[in-house]
Amino acid sequence: MVDEPPVEWDSETALRYWDNRHATVDEWRSGGNISFDRGTNAIIYAIRLVRIIEALGSVTSEAAPLRVLDAGCGRGYFARGMSSFGHDVDAIDASPTAIEHCRTASAGERYAVSTLSQWQPSYLYDVVFSIDVLFHILDDGEWRASVVNLASMVRLGGRLLLADHSAEEDKVWNPFQKTRARGRYVELVAGQGFADLGFDANGDPRNLVGLHVFGRVA
Repeated sequence: MVDEPPVEWDSETALRYWDNRHATVDEWRSGGNISFDRGTNAIIYAIRLVRIIEALGSVTSEAAPLRVLDAGCGRGYFARGMSSFGHDVDAIDASPTAIEHCRTASAGERYAVSTLSQWQPSYLYDVVFSIDVLFHILDDGEWRASVVNLASMVRLGGRLLLADHSAEEDKVWNPFQKTRARGRYVELVAGQGFADLGFDANGDPRNLVGLHVFGRVA
């Protein structure tokens, strides 16, 4: 059983917590909602993958696959899903244990240990998405640096998909979860040359998280 998160939640304790969680619980609950059972988490994961595809469209090409970044990949469910659809996928996570699991199960994706704010590839992506990660970054400076860095890696015409709640105000849910107001995402990302394409809700009252969808236009 994974330990409860510590009350003092800084970057080092957060990394230890997530590394331990990825090492000690099943592949669904390690990155999903730890209070839900395997089946419920599996359903939510499947819904989220569909939402990603809906935001991107269903056209792909083996000759020219989309270059995709899964930022905060956990144990790789979404990265493997996108790879199975024919996309060219990079995936990063700050947890070495999570990345070790991913590499064991890899179907051709490339995995690396990195935070969202520190990843610096030598190329741009058609699609960057981050699922259920940003609201676990409590420090506003690190959250902002992460969003700005993810946006900087999207090519002209590409998409940026960021999972959080759609609300008018920030909310601290517990010592290890803080959701940000939708307006903060829109203001920050629009300043990086993106159009706001809306919020795509999961449609599940048990899970209020959806996708903020942005398209680079400049």
